[in-house]
Amino acid sequence: MQNTDNSMVFDFNVKTNAKFGAQKALSLPQYLKELSLRQPGVIVDGGIAGLEYLKKVIAALESDPDLTVKVWVYDLRHEPDYDSLDRIKALFMDASGKPVTDCFVGIGGGSVLDFAKGLATVVVNPGKAVQYKGFPTNIVPSLPTIAIPTTAGTGSEVTYNAVFTDNDAKKKLGINTRNNYPALAILDPLFTINSPMPVWVSSGMDALVHTLESYMAVQATPMSRIFAREAFRMVFNNLPRVKDNPADVSVRAKVQYGAYLAGISLINAGSGIAGALSYPLGVHFKVPHGIAGAVFIPHVIQHNVMAGYDFSELYDLIEGADRNLPAPEKNRQFSEKMFALCRKLDVPEKLGVYGVNAQTIDLLEREIPSLERAFAQNPVPFTVEDGKNLVRSMTL
Repeated sequence: MQNTDNSMVFDFNVKTNAKFGAQKALSLPQYLKELSLRQPGVIVDGGIAGLEYLKKVIAALESDPDLTVKVWVYDLRHEPDYDSLDRIKALFMDASGKPVTDCFVGIGGGSVLDFAKGLATVVVNPGKAVQYKGFPTNIVPSLPTIAIPTTAGTGSEVTYNAVFTDNDAKKKLGINTRNNYPALAILDPLFTINSPMPVWVSSGMDALVHTLESYMAVQATPMSRIFAREAFRMVFNNLPRVKDNPADVSVRAKVQYGAYLAGISLINAGSGIAGALSYPLGVHFKVPHGIAGAVFIPHVIQHNVMAGYDFSELYDLIEGADRNLPAPEKNRQFSEKMFALCRKLDVPEKLGVYGVNAQTIDLLEREIPSLERAFAQNPVPFTVEDGKNLVRSMTL
């Protein structure tokens, strides 16, 4: 019997076709018809509803005689929840309870893309949206979705995950069905140019968290790490440049491309500690998801470096890095560079700015035991007590 290298035995999936480039979104009518779709329900981020470029994209849809278009401007002041899905679902149903659309197009940040995926599931499945929380099975396949991100980071345009909050349980759970891989992602950097810097930083750091955690994850494979490495190179080196020169479309395109690669790595390898801790911080303290993970990621890197995990390969991808350094020094500097990036991008170092203090920290601590499975994805041991110690060190 021949010996088998188990590192070369794995599954890998990329389900979503993609179109890259400035003005690609203007060809949306053509792309829909190529997919034999004629009745798009369009979910538009309220924050960009007045942009001229968006108006051109919507006009191209509405002026096409072969398409029947229904647009809803996403007006939620919070991250998506199941109750809002139930409310908006009715807008896309006829009097007999059948959907009036044959697909959903999401144009916006991660919340908008997730909402489009959620609608694509609930309009063809009966009952309340919360019935489909988690990882539902034996359900009617979702309608197709087309994802057009206006930020660069969430990865929602290439993953099947869609995050929703259960308001009663105070938990983020989502509607995560493999039916919800977008049929098409259109990455048009012209949509990102007007993204406010705090939104851009949050989404970009979300991409960096996806990159780092999927690179480290115990389920990472040689293939997923190819995507994670290139995602890290594109996001880490270009994200600060956006802050320095926000009008540079080419730099934004590089971050957007890196975020897309990070999403592919994430869906194949999984996430870890920072991503897990972001959920209770978001639910209880209303911190945007990207920043909620970003505040933890340098501490996770520091923990892993101290435990002996090797980031030399990623360190070598940082522009200006000294590749001749010994591995221990590369890892020390890698950890320092994570903290330095967060400082440059004004990511808070302490949780107190979000209202986490001695009186409220219990809201986080009591959730940490439920995150143990995510902690187990970390390549070196990280216990529930480690999680509690981390939030305490960032609070007290």
